[in-house]
Amino acid sequence: MFAALLHARKVLSLQPECVRFDISRTAAMLEQNQGSQRANAFLISFCKKALPRLELVAKKYECAGINSNVSATVFGGHFDTRLMQYLASRMVNMVARYNRLPDMSRADIDLLAADIANFIRAELAEHDDADSDLGELATLHGWYMRAGLMALQFGVTPPHWAGLTTKYFDQDKAAPAIMRMFSDVWWRGRLRRVAASWREHLQIAIGNVSKKKHAYASKNCVTDWREQKRRTREFLKGLELEDEDGNRISLIEKYDGSVANPAIRRCELMTRIRGFENICNELGYVGEFYTLTAPSKYHATTKAGYRNGKWNGASPSDTQTYLTSLWARIRAKLHREEIRIFGIRVAEPHHDGTPHWHMLMFMLPEDVERVRNIIRDYAWEEDRHELRSDKAKKARFHAEAIDPEKGSATGYVAKYISKNIDGYALDGETDDESGELLKESAPAVSAWAARWHIRQFQFIGGAPVTVYRELRRLADTDTAHGLSVEFAAVHDAADAGDWAGYVNAQGGAFVRRDDLQVRTLYEPRTGFNQYGEETVCIRGVYDSAVGAGTPILTRLKQWKIVPKRAVDLAVDVKGAPAPSRSSVNNCTGSESDPPELDLSKPLSRSERRKLTARLRDKKRVTRRDFVHGTDKQSAAIDRTIDEIQLTTGETISRGEALHLIAGGKSCINGKWCRGSSTGEIFPAAPSHRAQARQILNRVAGLAAKQHRDDI
Repeated sequence: MFAALLHARKVLSLQPECVRFDISRTAAMLEQNQGSQRANAFLISFCKKALPRLELVAKKYECAGINSNVSATVFGGHFDTRLMQYLASRMVNMVARYNRLPDMSRADIDLLAADIANFIRAELAEHDDADSDLGELATLHGWYMRAGLMALQFGVTPPHWAGLTTKYFDQDKAAPAIMRMFSDVWWRGRLRRVAASWREHLQIAIGNVSKKKHAYASKNCVTDWREQKRRTREFLKGLELEDEDGNRISLIEKYDGSVANPAIRRCELMTRIRGFENICNELGYVGEFYTLTAPSKYHATTKAGYRNGKWNGASPSDTQTYLTSLWARIRAKLHREEIRIFGIRVAEPHHDGTPHWHMLMFMLPEDVERVRNIIRDYAWEEDRHELRSDKAKKARFHAEAIDPEKGSATGYVAKYISKNIDGYALDGETDDESGELLKESAPAVSAWAARWHIRQFQFIGGAPVTVYRELRRLADTDTAHGLSVEFAAVHDAADAGDWAGYVNAQGGAFVRRDDLQVRTLYEPRTGFNQYGEETVCIRGVYDSAVGAGTPILTRLKQWKIVPKRAVDLAVDVKGAPAPSRSSVNNCTGSESDPPELDLSKPLSRSERRKLTARLRDKKRVTRRDFVHGTDKQSAAIDRTIDEIQLTTGETISRGEALHLIAGGKSCINGKWCRGSSTGEIFPAAPSHRAQARQILNRVAGLAAKQHRDDI
């Protein structure tokens, strides 16, 4: 047992801090309450049962080393020069830091993102001159492949990777993709997302996301989600929208009045599904309620809350991908069978975070049995050997006919919509999965969807909701009626909130996008985004029969986001010379600009108090103690100065040498040099700003030339 305990402690020490902290705290509590023997048994059991699960998660995220294709592309397959050895050491350092993502703070993640972006920029700049003799398309292709392979090294799929590497290589897509891959802002978002998913996946692996601990999402995940919502609101409160005339409106008020508001989002979803039900009744269709669940290997925890031995390490995102591909094959089969259905799909989590789908579908009565059989066959196809009992088959796929005598079709999904948004009108109701109150579990479900980027609601069939929203913005009824009778019918239905009337006026529940009566008008913006891409914005709507040349604009003003104007704050106290508009002083003093005091005459009691308070608030300026370098650093500085003298003929100061041994680089006598901690000097590419400017100019030049050729 002693050897097993030592092994367990060694294994635990190698796990991320977010895992070690939780396990160590549990062991400490067991030791305090039940003795050391019970705590040791817990550690041994953890090593035996949880370690294989943690290894499954690690395989999905960790980098085992430098990939062979990166080694061949970046280093040429050899490390026999000091420069190649230095670049390899940088790459190894970044890989090691990447493997610590679950424990890294936001600041550390941002530093890693900047280092990766700088490394890619340097590589592109190094090979810029080497590729100058190639054609423009070949140059862009080489840059994209080189940057893309380095992105794959860190578990990030390059933009448009599947299309640009297996299909036609489009310059218009490749150039912005390259610019993204040497942008630290782009890398920052990708690495933050990987770190958050990795942490939550580890919590699922050790059982912290279950009905026995925290259902749907871990405690830290919900806390992070709440904090992000708070930060977003505080950020929006400090901003305003300003038009061309200088008129301003509050950004937070517009945010609360949009579908970003959970209450408005829920009402719109209920309106749309109620409209679908009305169309179903008009057409003589019937409703069916389906539930799709993934096979056992996608579930980390059993229904009772214990570890599932069949789990393959899949994340909720992996399970959502499986369900999406499953539904794609089902839709293709229904299309081949010429069966038409429409409705809504709701994705929600099991208690361990594994998603499952609820679907409300409307179809012809004679198609009900065929649709059930098709969905059942595809749902049972994977791991069919598990379905030995009726209970197991029902868990994988369950169909229930909508009985109008028991309730409307909208009533079937109303609970699921409310549960997955804000828990509205669910006071006192408990969750079947976790046993908690639905009102209290709603934030955990929202945090789960945000963490794994899962689309919770999706409508199948019908007309686009974007046109519906734009028509509701249009208050000029006379203009709508003057365009065409068909356009007026679509507008009137949308303006009245009649989703069924809107869908029917657009062409019905099965209308093709090319056959819509009213469509959205998009126009390109005047400028490009930071990646050199042309962006488009919605300007209005138009009648397809009349043509896009005669649109109705719903967005007449161009708004931009600006900071709020600073409010003039004054300091005043009762009895001061400045008059107050009220009987008491309600103003908060400005610490940065205190009122001036006339010291040429005796101070009053209130003025003395203000002066004393000001003196006490003055922070004493402290100077950091100077930290002398070690003998090793001094030797490295001396060696750096000598190396620079031999290489460039210039003598640099010790401060410049210190900058070089810290990993910096400088241009000395026209030569770019990079130092190391041992005092060695290597030739280096120009600074990252110069590299970025050079690459940006060349990418922009290639894009401009391509645009001229197209014209």
